[in-house]
Amino acid sequence: MFVSADDVTRSLRGTAGLIGRRPDALRHFDVSERGFWRSFGAIWLTAPAVTVALALERGAGTSPFQLDHVTVAVIAGLVAGFLAVPLAMIAVLRRLGRTRAYVPFVVVTNWCLAAGLAALALPGGLLLLGLATPGLAALEASAFLVVTLWLHARAARVILCLPAPAAVLVTLACFGLIVGLAGGAHALV
Repeated sequence: MFVSADDVTRSLRGTAGLIGRRPDALRHFDVSERGFWRSFGAIWLTAPAVTVALALERGAGTSPFQLDHVTVAVIAGLVAGFLAVPLAMIAVLRRLGRTRAYVPFVVVTNWCLAAGLAALALPGGLLLLGLATPGLAALEASAFLVVTLWLHARAARVILCLPAPAAVLVTLACFGLIVGLAGGAHALV
């Protein structure tokens, strides 16, 4: 599940294309079987977000690099988020009669999720470095979250050929599933 620099570059170019509403954005993603499995390797791009989350969870002055229950819970929540949406979408796309869109949807949303989580590391990193107040970091994180959700809804709309309200519902359901799993993992701490 390791990805090459070419996979990352191409997929991030496609993600940026989706943000910019470019009609050719989806062609940058590898939607083959190999590309499907490699899209799960995008989880490695979330390493900065995991590091920041662990540092914020433990507090200033402590190392985020400890193998303990906090680390296991954060990583378990992240992995569950990357696996739960693709598993849940099997049933959803069967119901919608859009099973042919499954692989492209998973590939694109895995890369979008990784890019969104990587971007969310920035406000937390600024907070940890003392370059942002908690309020400013929360505002910045909220803005990144809105863009990430919009990006997911855009991908759902384009790939699944859904009207905007239905794409928003799919996005909110995916987001709710990820937040629920992350909250459950956090509750274990």
